[in-house]
Amino acid sequence: MLKNNSLTNSGFSLAFIAVAMFSSKSIFIKLAYEYGVDTTTLMTWRMLLAMPFYLYMLHLVLKQPMRQPLSRDSIISIIILGLMGYYAASWLDLYALNFITAHYERIVLYTYPAFVLIINALWQKRPIKLVELASLTIAYAGLLLIFYYDLSNLGEAVITGTLLVLASSLSFSFYVVGSQKYSGKYGSKFFTCIAMLAATVAIVIHFFLTHNPSDLLQPLPVLLYAAAIAIIATVIPSFLMNAAIEKIGANNASISGSLGPVLTTIFSIVLLNEVFTLVHALGMALVIAGIYYLSKKHKS
Repeated sequence: MLKNNSLTNSGFSLAFIAVAMFSSKSIFIKLAYEYGVDTTTLMTWRMLLAMPFYLYMLHLVLKQPMRQPLSRDSIISIIILGLMGYYAASWLDLYALNFITAHYERIVLYTYPAFVLIINALWQKRPIKLVELASLTIAYAGLLLIFYYDLSNLGEAVITGTLLVLASSLSFSFYVVGSQKYSGKYGSKFFTCIAMLAATVAIVIHFFLTHNPSDLLQPLPVLLYAAAIAIIATVIPSFLMNAAIEKIGANNASISGSLGPVLTTIFSIVLLNEVFTLVHALGMALVIAGIYYLSKKHKS
């Protein structure tokens, strides 16, 4: 019993650390923007710095037998999903932070399970249950509360930022829905590596079509923040979360995800001096409650 408790505690600790590191992403992006770097350049550096880790992971995975024979159609589908989840969704999310606060961006992004539910319902032709609809209503009531408050205080840039993050969430939701099939067939590590590497190629092409190569020459702080986004907020927490899932299961590990908006808010107040009011607190509580209950009922 003592051993099981220790295993459970270590699993939740790993999940908490992973969520805390994931939650730092928006903060590093905001800090990098202070040096005048644009979204595409910052994302290009992020993906290039993360690429060696995923190449090495793919090398290790390919040494092991595949769960199923790999088909050309599957590779194409994984690449497309990677472009949606790690290229389009990531670029839209990074770009949105030019217009809105870090803690509000994290709250909007947190609602992506609602899109997953709707996509699955349409795909499987399954009606949305009343309890699911109630959860969605609670979550988006909280989101609208913050949206109208920030709109009245920060101006119309909030509309642009909100729409960009919602578009990012929708794109990422298609990635999540598609990953359920291919992660099961070929393993999550292989799927993630191919998806991430496909997105890396896409953002590099995007960069060279829209920028001069000299734009990669950025101040040292920008490069350090890009490295932090790539390693501290992406690579390391992805390994930690996988380890947590092995110890306590995906459902228990996902509970820690509810702390994401809270941790991002704390970071944004302390490190970015962003304004956080009782309206933001109430809205965030509604969003977390609605999405947490929605995810819990959906998994059950």
